[in-house]
Amino acid sequence: MMKKIAVLAAVTVVCWGCFSSSPGKTYLQIHLEEGTAPAARFEKSLLIDRIIVDDLYDDFRILYRLSPYEINYYTLSFWAEKPSKMIHDSLDHYFAARNIFRKVTLNPVGAEADWVLRCTLHRIEEIDAEAAWAARLAMDIEIAEVKTGAVLAARHFDRQEPLTKKNVAEMPVVLSRILAEELAALFAELKGK
Repeated sequence: MMKKIAVLAAVTVVCWGCFSSSPGKTYLQIHLEEGTAPAARFEKSLLIDRIIVDDLYDDFRILYRLSPYEINYYTLSFWAEKPSKMIHDSLDHYFAARNIFRKVTLNPVGAEADWVLRCTLHRIEEIDAEAAWAARLAMDIEIAEVKTGAVLAARHFDRQEPLTKKNVAEMPVVLSRILAEELAALFAELKGK
């Protein structure tokens, strides 16, 4: 009995150490700013489909690239959520705060929507060059009609923008700006549809 209690206590301590917030660890997330709202409003309902993320990037660990051939992960800096959930939640908050659509739905089961937003995240990483660091975001984003499957607007981008300083905390700021700009361009394509 004592041996079982000792093993249970050891497992508890190890788990607590792995999942507790310790000094030095930072958790980062994407946040789409309030001032990035498109001018258009659509009298359509939108379903935000699940975000598809290339396996290498759907991780709490933040990836940084030293060259096209070498990647590493930060040991004390993490995404607050996996990128699939982080991007999905960012889009949900973006649409809720801006009242762009008549209704926004997150759960595809039983959802009745006019349009569907689909996203595939190919790269979300920091590029560490000797001279300067950059944030890279590569995605496919499209809005299609639910009934016909016809694509109404699409953005395919692979953008790399410099960080203001060599600090991982700058990365989500730049990534958020890239995503907001690409969403604005997507909605510009949708005008009149």
